[in-house]
Amino acid sequence: MKSYSVKKVFRTAGLLAVLVSVWLPEASAESRVITGVVTSRDDGSPLPGATIRIEGSGAGTVTDSRGEYTLTLPDNAGRVTVSSIGYATRYLKPGQGKLLNVALAESAQSAGEIVVSSTRSQEQLKNIPRKIEVITSKDIEALDPASASELLKKTAGVDVIEYPGMLSGVSIRGFVPNAGSYYNAEYVSYLLDGRPLGTRNLAAVDMNMVERVEVIKGPSSALYGSQGMGGTINFISKKSQGPIKGKVSLGYGSFETFDGSGAIGGSISDRFDFDLGFRYFSQNEDYKIGNNSLISDPSPEMVEDGIGTMRNSTYSSNSGSLRIGYRLSDSFRLDLRGAFFNAPSVHTPGSIWGYYEDGLKDVFRKTADISLTGTAGRHHVKFMPYWSEDESRNLKSASGKTFAYFEGQNEEYGFQLQDAVTIGRHRVTAGVDYNTSTYKTQRHSAPGVSIAPYSPDGRTSSLGLFAEAGLSFFDGRLVVTPGMRYDMSTFAMLDTPLIADVDTEETHDGFFSPSLAFQYSFLPALKTHASIGRAFVSPSALQKAGEYIDTYGWTVRGNPDLEPETSVTWDAGLTWSDEKRGLRADVTYYDTEWEDFITTESTSDGSKIKTYVNAASARLRGMEFELSYDFGAMADYRYSLRCYASYTRQIEAEVTKNGVGSPMKYVRAGLGSFGIEYNDFHLLNARLSARYLGSRYEDNYFTSIRPTLKNSVLEHEPALVFDATVGVSIDGKNSVALTVKNLLDENYTEKDGYNMPGRSFGVKYTVTF
Repeated sequence: MKSYSVKKVFRTAGLLAVLVSVWLPEASAESRVITGVVTSRDDGSPLPGATIRIEGSGAGTVTDSRGEYTLTLPDNAGRVTVSSIGYATRYLKPGQGKLLNVALAESAQSAGEIVVSSTRSQEQLKNIPRKIEVITSKDIEALDPASASELLKKTAGVDVIEYPGMLSGVSIRGFVPNAGSYYNAEYVSYLLDGRPLGTRNLAAVDMNMVERVEVIKGPSSALYGSQGMGGTINFISKKSQGPIKGKVSLGYGSFETFDGSGAIGGSISDRFDFDLGFRYFSQNEDYKIGNNSLISDPSPEMVEDGIGTMRNSTYSSNSGSLRIGYRLSDSFRLDLRGAFFNAPSVHTPGSIWGYYEDGLKDVFRKTADISLTGTAGRHHVKFMPYWSEDESRNLKSASGKTFAYFEGQNEEYGFQLQDAVTIGRHRVTAGVDYNTSTYKTQRHSAPGVSIAPYSPDGRTSSLGLFAEAGLSFFDGRLVVTPGMRYDMSTFAMLDTPLIADVDTEETHDGFFSPSLAFQYSFLPALKTHASIGRAFVSPSALQKAGEYIDTYGWTVRGNPDLEPETSVTWDAGLTWSDEKRGLRADVTYYDTEWEDFITTESTSDGSKIKTYVNAASARLRGMEFELSYDFGAMADYRYSLRCYASYTRQIEAEVTKNGVGSPMKYVRAGLGSFGIEYNDFHLLNARLSARYLGSRYEDNYFTSIRPTLKNSVLEHEPALVFDATVGVSIDGKNSVALTVKNLLDENYTEKDGYNMPGRSFGVKYTVTF
């Protein structure tokens, strides 16, 4: 096993920094420079992040925080396209002058105009060969989700494990979801503005200050390292510039639910801007489960329908965030951000039958980062140090006192440094990521009485070097994005109180992740896309390093020869996207070979020794379908009436261990969503949507209370869940929205034994200023 010294690491990092600064000459041509500002036609506010491109060319630029831009224009250039999220695209002839100011009118969202950052550079969605879905601010507003997991399961076609009591996680393309555990593998990278999110529990991620969510489907280890086997979910926070604007909302609904939130942001001066937000949410009554099964007939023992109420399911949370931005110069800016999420005394049910003891817990999360970004010539530089802390405490009472009988805390910090270099129509992005994650636990038998934790504390550190090119040929018809990354990881257990003889020797490992993606446009509206990539999930420090004796007297040995779990995925598809006519369709096939599952192996000779080994593999194959049409295209998008449908079919999801195959558990055979939405951009907006949940296999932990269901693994029936919302703008500043979740009162589960809420109503009043 290789050992990586600090000198070698920084020598390698220095070499990479030199490589990303290499200058390649461009062909010269007669040209002139034009400048201008892009604003909103409605209120004259500047539009940062708007895209200005020369039609028929890959050349273009993006407006800065003041909506200003500079563009080098060849003398033989034709029209210029100007676009921004939520605004109608304009096509202009620049004339002979040097100044071109543009005002955009609000309109329906055009998928091709969206600029995404999950590829570690600012790129238009239509120019990215990977399968990426964007959940917009309008989606977030219409669905009014209580958490990130609720939003994702209704929009992104992801698998979910969700418990009442604020615990959930998702996964993509057949990989097993992880419901917030730091002991189990995580197969999706969760990010906040491109850096690690700092939690595995998506129920603890509030959406109040999130502008949009970018979901990469397929391997992303070449960009972000470990965990990106199924894909990446990137939460993009609000970054307001221009006139100060804000909104305050108050809502009330079923199960005595109260929801209050506020957000304000904009420019304080020519150099300073900010965003400030808060939210308080409480559910003060145990929720009622659904009463119907629309498309299946499950056994009453499988999906309980005689109890009616999920007892001990109340909770409350509060969250807030603050961002302060400072423009250092015309080309560079600095942003400082901090956020918190608190959910004290969350009630956790012991299943619908009360099989386990009802519980109480605290969930706390804090995070902060500093972002330095800027442009120098052809270089677009970003440096972001970050820190986060994720804490969960399970509570019980004794002698009239409440204490934490188990505490788990994960602290994570690191930095990202990258440079995106523009070379004509091409782009090369390269950089360095460093991350350290430390997980610690404590146990108590009574207030103030500590007992030995189940396992020692552990730390994992990694340094990743990455590079990806975005190459554009034939006037942008062919886009190729080769990429690669090398991660060097260090694993160690830590000295832990009340656990004797912990072996704290470090072990090291390295992993290379290549990727390649391309797309070719046969017609302006028709393109084919394909990608292939290698991805991995690192072992934990407990699995890889050291040795200790657990609370049951077993000697647990880390395996220094343990390999990461690995996968190779390829996909290919065809897309038709005609934004002017409002039609979009896509079909994609994916195929994954998943190797080196990590599992435990114990001795059977009485020596009581346990270790970790690579002992299984899996094959995942599926098809993804997408279709949407906006009737507003026939009226030049003066309104939007969009019908949409998407469906993922898991053709194969089988695990092979010791030569024996079995179905993948906790993964649905099919996932779909469909609906219709309307917006007249003045008075009324409405949405009716549905989510299809296909069948899934799960371990049966309730054999003692289900007399006829004794199999160790059960197949759960499909379900169909509808939601509806109607919003009315009263006078441009005041609006009211009515939301009905689980409209047809479906009785369903995201985890066996934990039925989800039935039909609920909510009303929200919002004031904007």
